[in-house]
Amino acid sequence: MTVSNVNSETNQHLDRLEAGQEELRTGQEELRATVSRLEAGQEELRAGQEELRTTVSKLEAGQEELRAGQEELRAGQEELRTTVSKLEAGQEELRATVVKIDRNLAALRDDIGPLKAAHARNSTLRVSYRICEDLGLEEIRVLDRRDLREMINHAGTSDIPRNHRRSFIEADAVIEASDEAGAIHYVAVEASFTADERDTDRAARNADYLARFTGKSGHAAIAALRVDDRIAEVIASGQVRWCRLDEEDLQID
Repeated sequence: MTVSNVNSETNQHLDRLEAGQEELRTGQEELRATVSRLEAGQEELRAGQEELRTTVSKLEAGQEELRAGQEELRAGQEELRTTVSKLEAGQEELRATVVKIDRNLAALRDDIGPLKAAHARNSTLRVSYRICEDLGLEEIRVLDRRDLREMINHAGTSDIPRNHRRSFIEADAVIEASDEAGAIHYVAVEASFTADERDTDRAARNADYLARFTGKSGHAAIAALRVDDRIAEVIASGQVRWCRLDEEDLQID
C-alpha cells in the first residue's frame, strides 16, 4: 500500500470521525432540547397540578359553604315554621277573644236594651203634655195599665190576638186628652231612642184599638230622639206623629 493510499484512507477515516462527532453534537443538542422540553412539560404539569389542587380546595371550600348555607336555610325554615305556628296560635286566640267580646257585647246590649226602653218610656211620660200639644190637644191624664185592662175587658176582643191585647195593655203610654171643643181623644205612644217600624206599627195598631174600644178619636205617636229612615214615609204621611225628644229629655235626674 502506498503512502498516498494510506493518507487517503486516513483522511476518509478522519472525515468519518468528524462526521460522527458532528452527528453526536447534533444528537446531544437534540437531547438537550428534548430534556428542556421535558423539564418545561414537567413544570407545566406541576403548575397544572398546583392549579388543580387550588381548584379542588376551592371546590371543597364551596361545598362546605354550600353545606353551611343549607344548614342555615334548614334552621331558617324551622324558625319560620315555628313563627307561623305561633302566629296561627295567636290568631286562634285572637278569634276566641273576638268571639268572647262579641258575646259580651251581645249580653251587654241585651242588658242595656230593657234599661234604655224603660228610660225612654219614663222620659216620654215626663213630656206627655208636649205630645198632646203637637196634636193640638190638652192633656188630661196618662192611663195606667189597670185602666187599659178595664178598657179591653169591657170591649169585644175575641177577634184580637192575645199578643195584640197584651201589647195594648203594655203600651209605653196611653194619654187621654181633649180638644178645644172639649171632645175626648186618646193618644197611643211608643217610646224609643231610635224609633223603627215596630214602634210605628204598634202605635198605629193601639190607636185603632183605642178608637174601637172608646168610640173616640185615636191618635198614634212615637216619642224618640231619632227615627229609622225606613219609617220616614209613615211620619211624613201624618199617620204616626213623631214627638222629637231632646238630649235633655233623656237626662237621668
